[in-house]
Amino acid sequence: MKKTLLLTTALIGTLSILGTAQAEIKIGGHVKTAWKSMDGLATVDKKNSGFSQERQLDFSSEGTLNNGLKYKAGFSLEQDAGETGFDGAETNYVNITTGNTTIQLGADSAPLNGDFNIVPRAGNAMNEEIGYGSTMVGANFNSNLKYAQDLTLNKAPMALTVLQKFDGNHQVALTFAPRSDDKLAGTSGTNDTAVSTASGKSVRSATYYGSPIANLNVFAEYQTQVKNGSETRDAKVQGIGFAYSMGSVKFGAEKVNYDLATGASTDTMEYGVVFKLSDNATAGIGRTVTEGKNTSGAAEAAKEKINYLQVGYNLGAIGTQLSYIDAENLGYSATQDAKAVVLKINTKF
Repeated sequence: MKKTLLLTTALIGTLSILGTAQAEIKIGGHVKTAWKSMDGLATVDKKNSGFSQERQLDFSSEGTLNNGLKYKAGFSLEQDAGETGFDGAETNYVNITTGNTTIQLGADSAPLNGDFNIVPRAGNAMNEEIGYGSTMVGANFNSNLKYAQDLTLNKAPMALTVLQKFDGNHQVALTFAPRSDDKLAGTSGTNDTAVSTASGKSVRSATYYGSPIANLNVFAEYQTQVKNGSETRDAKVQGIGFAYSMGSVKFGAEKVNYDLATGASTDTMEYGVVFKLSDNATAGIGRTVTEGKNTSGAAEAAKEKINYLQVGYNLGAIGTQLSYIDAENLGYSATQDAKAVVLKINTKF
């Protein structure tokens, strides 16, 4: 259940001169629990099963400033299994909006950020299902996974984004991060007083998302990250995809290409179809194919292929999903195949 607190506060900085304002602070979050049984998804502990978990609190506030502009601000605190503190690299943002234009300063929150797939699914993307497996104690299951699900060069660093909405459900976002290492995570008490001393690299991205015709959604994104002195080239990411609905069926495809700063590259194609079984139940099938080149530009020996079947059921405040995953040639190795069964329960409040 969402809890709402009404607070009266004086805004700091220049706004405090104008007096006080009322801000409604909303608190929400989720608790995720998963049981995973995995075979062949790591070089060690190839057969393993057990529980993983995640907890997150979300804080947000929105309203109207004294000059008539709308604002929204917020942050999140996340804690995975095995962590003794909160993850410092979660959402943090301040939005100022006038008409159809929003300006945001934040991290892990850029509007239209490519950290999503347009491909329809009945569950999470494969990097959420079998990647990030380190939250299950005793095994890091994604050590060989090459699947590229998202476009995230601009996800973690503090960045400035301008989001423009147009008539007809069209949106364009331009994002600029001056330093890719200005992230939320860091040593306590330092990030608010000093700039990171690491070798920073700027990140730029442009994203389009819209519906040119009824029932069709499309997106395209391009990102580039400037190389530092030790890297071979600028890192670049390109993505393009679509989703189309026909009654109770929705299908789509997406292509994501990474040109890494090391000279290596990955190219992922994903296809998915989702069937609405009832008002609360969905089922979906999908396939990803990832091929790559090494730092010398030579093609990798084999293509990594992942086939998945997912079923989701919505119970209102509780959502459940079951995934069966069959992977071939993990890490471009023709001798490494893998299978996984993942059951997830997600409770929102």
